[in-house]
Amino acid sequence: MKKISIVIPVKNGSKYIKESIESALNAELVSEVIVVDDFSNDGTREKLINKIEKLSYVNKVIYHNKNLM
Repeated sequence: MKKISIVIPVKNGSKYIKESIESALNAELVSEVIVVDDFSNDGTREKLINKIEKLSYVNKVIYHNKNLM
């Protein structure tokens, strides 16, 4: 069975980012999670740096230095 990667784009989603990652991981086919933060200004970046990025199931976090979406 093939595994897939999930990319989670986020912009100002600090309230929901952890729940979104956990939900993606509940899918049986997911092998990795990549989070892309689009220059959030609500604390999302800090939450990713301080908590989520340290978790083993988040394979990569990408931070934009300006709004790209």
